Amino acid sequence: MSPPFLMWYDDNPKLTVAHKIEDAIGAYRNRFPKTAPTLVLVNEAEVIEVAGIEVRGMTTVHRNTVWVGLDREDASAEVPLPAASPPPSSVSKPQRRKGQT
Repeated sequence: MSPPFLMWYDDNPKLTVAHKIEDAIGAYRNRFPKTAPTLVLVNEAEVIEVAGIEVRGMTTVHRNTVWVGLDREDASAEVPLPAASPPPSSVSKPQRRKGQT
């Protein structure tokens, strides 16, 4: 399972990009209180510096839209991996047809 991302949209022209990013980070922390965001994705024209969080510009992110979440490298240490194999009670033997060896 991949780590959660939160998409935040705010087209208020009176707010700065920094304010919109801070609002998005605040919403992320409210929604996922046990997870600290490490990555913000924004449109390439809206890249700014935010202390403690990497801000990446992407052509696929629309203006006034902020994606907040975890970098995959950061998430791999925090997200538990699923079990490698199913429990023994649910393992079944393959059935053979008559004439097969």
